[in-house]
Amino acid sequence: MNSSIRLFAVFMIIAALLRACSGETRVQIYNSLPGGVTLTVHCKAIKGKDRGQDLGAQQIPPGGMWEFHFRPRSALFSCSFQWPGQFHNFDIYEEKRDDKRCYDKCQWFVQPTGPCLERT
Repeated sequence: MNSSIRLFAVFMIIAALLRACSGETRVQIYNSLPGGVTLTVHCKAIKGKDRGQDLGAQQIPPGGMWEFHFRPRSALFSCSFQWPGQFHNFDIYEEKRDDKRCYDKCQWFVQPTGPCLERT
């Protein structure tokens, strides 16, 4: 096993242990809309341990970011996205879909076509 593979394996083990210890997942939402518009985001927990939790409406300036964190246990967070002339809904975190692909952080970039996940 060469050293770069060994280093990668060690990194993945450490990342898994850190997540297991903290148990938290972060969701980051970036305003990637063109034209310098402010993005309004309103997220709620629909399912899981945090069910019913309302994270309130957040104003994300052009190029800005907002994040929230939670301990996933059958979690489902849904968000509405609004900017001039547009209103959309999207399940921003669904444990079944996102747990393995996001590890401890999901980064979503909101564009006119919808949220786009960047894997970390």
